[in-house]
Amino acid sequence: MAKQPLEFIKFSLVGAVNTLIDFTVFTVLSNMGVLLLVAQCVSYTCGVLNSFLLNRTWTFRGRGQYSGQWIRFLVLNLGTLTITYGILVYLHDYLVWPILVSKLLATGVSLVINFMGSRVLVFS
Repeated sequence: MAKQPLEFIKFSLVGAVNTLIDFTVFTVLSNMGVLLLVAQCVSYTCGVLNSFLLNRTWTFRGRGQYSGQWIRFLVLNLGTLTITYGILVYLHDYLVWPILVSKLLATGVSLVINFMGSRVLVFS
């Protein structure tokens, strides 16, 4: 199997775990009445921490300077968080879609952005 498709499969599996973590934390915080922005940032951060560790060690077998990869990974995910929060707010607040449907679509967008960014910018 070619390297890129195998990496995408591994990245997607890691993403599934990250998404489970993200959605669980988001749901708990949302049900507690935590502001949407705070719930999104906290839940997304929990997924990001897991993502970095699993993708560095398993998906991309990261070699090289840990701190440099960590900084690039954080910058990538901060950008992704900004984009996905915008999508989340637009779908939920302006189109009045259910919050978890909005979150699911925003998460799909983040999968594509993060895979390409991780492969090209972070763990290359």
